[in-house]
Amino acid sequence: ELGEVDPAAKLEFVKNKTFEYNSFDKSTCLVELDEEPPHEIDQKALDISLEISLLLNANIVDELQVMRKIVIDGSNTGGFQRTSMVSKDGFFNSKFGKIPIWGIFLEEEAAGIVKDQDGTKEYRLDRLGTPLVEIATGIMELEPKEVQEFALELGQQLRVTGKVQRGLGTIRQDVNISIAQGARIEAKGLQDVKMLSKLIGLEVYRQINLLKLKEEFEKRGIKETTYEIQSFTNYFTNTKNHLIRNALKRGEKIYGLVLPKFNGLIGFELCENHRFGTELAGIAKTFGLNGLIHSDEDLEKYDLIPEFNKIKEEHNLKHEDAIIIIVGKAHLLTSSLSEIINRINLVLEGIPSETRKVLPDGRTQFMRYIAGFHRMYPETDVPPVLITKERIEKIKKQLPEKPEEIIKKLMNIGLNKEHANKLITSPRLNLFFELTKLKVNPVLIATTLEETLIELRRQGIDISKITSDDFKQLFILIEKKTIAKEVIPNILIAKVKEQKTIKEISKEFSNVSETELKNCLETIIKDKQINLIDNRKAFNILMGEMMKKFRGRADGALISKIVKERVQLFN
Repeated sequence: ELGEVDPAAKLEFVKNKTFEYNSFDKSTCLVELDEEPPHEIDQKALDISLEISLLLNANIVDELQVMRKIVIDGSNTGGFQRTSMVSKDGFFNSKFGKIPIWGIFLEEEAAGIVKDQDGTKEYRLDRLGTPLVEIATGIMELEPKEVQEFALELGQQLRVTGKVQRGLGTIRQDVNISIAQGARIEAKGLQDVKMLSKLIGLEVYRQINLLKLKEEFEKRGIKETTYEIQSFTNYFTNTKNHLIRNALKRGEKIYGLVLPKFNGLIGFELCENHRFGTELAGIAKTFGLNGLIHSDEDLEKYDLIPEFNKIKEEHNLKHEDAIIIIVGKAHLLTSSLSEIINRINLVLEGIPSETRKVLPDGRTQFMRYIAGFHRMYPETDVPPVLITKERIEKIKKQLPEKPEEIIKKLMNIGLNKEHANKLITSPRLNLFFELTKLKVNPVLIATTLEETLIELRRQGIDISKITSDDFKQLFILIEKKTIAKEVIPNILIAKVKEQKTIKEISKEFSNVSETELKNCLETIIKDKQINLIDNRKAFNILMGEMMKKFRGRADGALISKIVKERVQLFN
């Protein structure tokens, strides 16, 4: 209405893509299909966002207003994402000082992308609408490693609520990075927080080198211009490059640009394994294309030297000039090359403000331009929600302890710092505290819930089938000395593979009596004719034989005690 066009929305519009959606009987309804008005805000999700707001010392709004945020990349069937500010102006007490929390938001997840190919994007609708809590920090003047450590601290605080999922894909970090003389760059979708330091380092290096590239543009007298998009298809009719040959058979075309004074600039390195040509290829990829080929590359490995030489000859190009080519459908080539021309001209400004996708190796790739605030407007289908003082006070009474308080409590129980730090972020923390009410070594409980389960999962055991009640039954048997601690992995494996209770399975692994152990020891001494005079040697032989026979069915310490008494080894 105001005549303004959001740059991010405009870019998606010119891509002219087709969207396809997968829906599912048990997890998709008419809301996800945009055929029914949305339901009211999920109250449980709202309570979780309020709890996080209180933990981060944020000021909660009196009335929650749902907003629409225009998104036309197909990830939301309605053309917008719903989001609400829950609180603002909070802080987090980090070891690096008081980190400002700008705002906390409750919003809906987008549809999950399946593939983006040949001008069509395919999505799954079963993820659309899942509640998300987004936390936006204020400006942090920290070193990359310090930012990573802070992120881990914040994640630890969130996980002690017991209401936050963990693991790759469940928590994502979007990082805004800017340097002096630069602009805001949003690196979006980092899943592994342990890559955060590397990501920031590479991105800062890329931005510094963009400023150096700008200086090189100015030295060569390169000015903003409209480069002509040209068809180079005829030059590749007899190409030896099999990928291009196959593309031409499919009816695809080859378009490109002639770039005066650009020799060496397309191959200009911005950061590790990332050149200016990589930057431009990232734009082509947002259109569903495979990237580009340019004259700064090793054209011999592509079998393209004759074709590029022919283009140079017929266009009277000099050694200082460069060429870019892209292969694909004609309408995609025109749109993508128009954006590439725009990106080349933006080098003269230095660092353009944009949103970039985080790649697995920590580098970033162009996604879209930074969206403007005018893409937000009120949601008319979802009523505002009043946040009452009574509701806030009720949540306050149920707030979890601070992570440092829980770690102190765990160490007082008897765990070392390593075990305590593992448990603090574990979804089984509350179960651990419940199990410590039994007269069982807390270290054994901790190692079972964390290390043993991890090892079983690595072996392909579906540990999700082991319930809290199973663990309670297991450690009651340990407390009663019905089974030995050594058989815990075997019992848990059997529990997953057999449809029996822990108590039923434990009968196969039940402890033998002390009397039975002593009788068996005498039998071994007699059958093996063990000489008890050399008591140290006798002890070693008898322990080996006894453990071979009773491992997992008797406590090792008890066996050792019985053998020592029999061979009279007291030192």
